Amino acid sequence: MDKKTRNRNIAIAGALGALTILFGFTRLGLIPWFSGASITILHVPVILATILAGLGVGETVGFIFGLTSLVVAATQGVGTDLYFINPMVSVLPRLCIAPVVYLIYKGLRRIRWCPDFIAAGIVAFIGTMVNSALVLLALTGMGAITFEVLVAIITGNSLLEAAAAIIICVAVVAVRDGVKGRRTKSSLSEE
Repeated sequence: MDKKTRNRNIAIAGALGALTILFGFTRLGLIPWFSGASITILHVPVILATILAGLGVGETVGFIFGLTSLVVAATQGVGTDLYFINPMVSVLPRLCIAPVVYLIYKGLRRIRWCPDFIAAGIVAFIGTMVNSALVLLALTGMGAITFEVLVAIITGNSLLEAAAAIIICVAVVAVRDGVKGRRTKSSLSEE
């Protein structure tokens, strides 16, 4: 990896990691929903880090996400939030987002007819579902929620979280690709 790429990856990890911490501690990453539930977008920086800079950066931001969840639960948690003090609930599921997103995104990029923004939308959906399913399965295994509650959350909140992730990831990738296109066109016109 050249110095320019390494510096770019460090910047992406730092920016998206800082955004994750900000969203976690201020609760800006939790969009209030009916009956006290929230729709989270805290997993989106992990997906974006993986798309923009690869598996290592995605794993780094995933670890920051998990650690932030653990610390927020330990310092501000009430009720079911207290289960997130356990790293099996707060950290491990977040470390699983990046590898799944990376492998599927890499595979989709090899398909000639699949534009980057479509691949980003697909992995945003899958990454959201991986996060939700693993966290909810951990909570179910610990007895914090029942299987019926797990199903209700997956079919309710998780689909809305996936929709938010798709919109954000597709927009970021479209902007990135638009900027790359402009750079290419402007560099050709300068020659």
